Amino acid sequence: MGFAAKAIKPFYLSSFRIIHTMSFCLFVIDIQHGFISENTKHVIQRIKSLLDQNIFEYVIFTRFINTLDSPYVKYLNWHGLISEIEQKIVTELEAFANKVFDKYIYTACNVETLRFLQERNIKTIFVCGIDTEGCVLKTAVDFFEANVRSYVLEYYSASNGGDNCQKAAILVLSQLIGINHIITEPININNVKSLLEIKNY
Repeated sequence: MGFAAKAIKPFYLSSFRIIHTMSFCLFVIDIQHGFISENTKHVIQRIKSLLDQNIFEYVIFTRFINTLDSPYVKYLNWHGLISEIEQKIVTELEAFANKVFDKYIYTACNVETLRFLQERNIKTIFVCGIDTEGCVLKTAVDFFEANVRSYVLEYYSASNGGDNCQKAAILVLSQLIGINHIITEPININNVKSLLEIKNY
């Protein structure tokens, strides 16, 4: 299945219509010490400022755990996130991490997280975190294929690969889940309601 390439245009919150339900969930993907670098450290305070507003009814943190027999070690020769120190949620966000799901692969979409959503009748999620071209992308696409409406918060996501990887990820996501599901600007308590019902395309 192929899609014709299109230029990415910023998607603004004014494209949404306001509704009154608040049944949605934020996934904060892998904001762990082992993933923080010069290219990613800026999202810590961005995510903290978002969570400080207490906008989201449900917030799920994910924690990536690497193992010596993982495909990341065997095929990529990547040994990151094996130590407990690397695996820890960053200190600045620990207080918000009341619900944490551990994972051993890119995606956070699995039986456990799908059950969590189904039990609460959550049909819309927002995804942010590290890395945009890896775990964020895979999570958003997998939830999309599980028929859960998924939005990627670009402003609150980052890539250790730098700006080129970030842009590439957004380009691919715009094709896989739709450019209307990529939020490019900061969100706050005043504009978040407009994120809850999506304009039909």
